[in-house]
Amino acid sequence: MSDLAMHVNPAAAEATILSLCQSPRPYQACQFILENSQVANARFQAAAATRDAAIREWGFLTADDKRSLISFCLRFVMQHASSPEGYVQAKVSSVAAQLLKRGWLDFSAGEKEAFLYE
Repeated sequence: MSDLAMHVNPAAAEATILSLCQSPRPYQACQFILENSQVANARFQAAAATRDAAIREWGFLTADDKRSLISFCLRFVMQHASSPEGYVQAKVSSVAAQLLKRGWLDFSAGEKEAFLYE
């Protein structure tokens, strides 16, 4: 994982990203990459892996896990709003929107309001 964050070994980083796309519950690893990698494409791929896994596992995730994933994405976008890598921001925003849409009918009115406030 440190190879990905530090851009030391591109081949190892690519292998890690590919394994994340197929692994169950890669959320913590993807969040680590999003928060620590200096490689914009790695952050983009980590966001994509998060989306793919969350959609694939949506029925098995707890309500807290669902809220946490959406909140993480929303906070990430706001914290990195001035980032020069707009495509990473757009991808993370897209992940938040897709997950929010996916769970909209399941969330309470208070949860919906909290997401919109974020």
